[in-house]
Amino acid sequence: MLLLALSAPGLRAAEPSASKAALPQRDLVLELREIEEGGSGYVVGTRPQAPLMPLQQLQVRNGSSARLSFSQATPLQWVQSVQAHGPMTGAGVRQGLIWLQAGQSLQLRPSWPGGQWPATVEVEVQTAAVQQQPDRVLPTQERSELATTVQAPLGQWVTLARSGNAPQPGVYRSDAAGQRPRLLQLRVTAP
Repeated sequence: MLLLALSAPGLRAAEPSASKAALPQRDLVLELREIEEGGSGYVVGTRPQAPLMPLQQLQVRNGSSARLSFSQATPLQWVQSVQAHGPMTGAGVRQGLIWLQAGQSLQLRPSWPGGQWPATVEVEVQTAAVQQQPDRVLPTQERSELATTVQAPLGQWVTLARSGNAPQPGVYRSDAAGQRPRLLQLRVTAP
């Protein structure tokens, strides 16, 4: 996942001090949505496309953190050892169990100095994936982290990440490369 920091046109370079003590003591509403980029074109395939993330709303105190997690825990059981002592005794089987985590977690920390100033939002993304290895008995677990800071004018959608490839006009393909790009967007409001 690639995170992009965007700035809105017309913002002033100097900003009032945004220390936690100076922030207005109020709640902010953070909204996250996933949309498909562009509205034209038609995609046909035999595999279903992954559904878009539904709109998520979080209410958080100005200067505090909020966390949104999408995860799945999968149990994995395997035979660790087998022991057979003799012809008159039974075999002993020792099994192991581990839990593998897969999913994403987003931590958002908005800081809004008040007035018409944009909110500064610190974004941390943690991803965990389970990968099956053909040469190994057990799958491996991969983890990654990303952090960025974005300026979010109040009430405007700001793009945090973009995934997928834009299809070329007039080109028809039979592979998944034609999937329309998706955008992860954030909007901050002060109700």
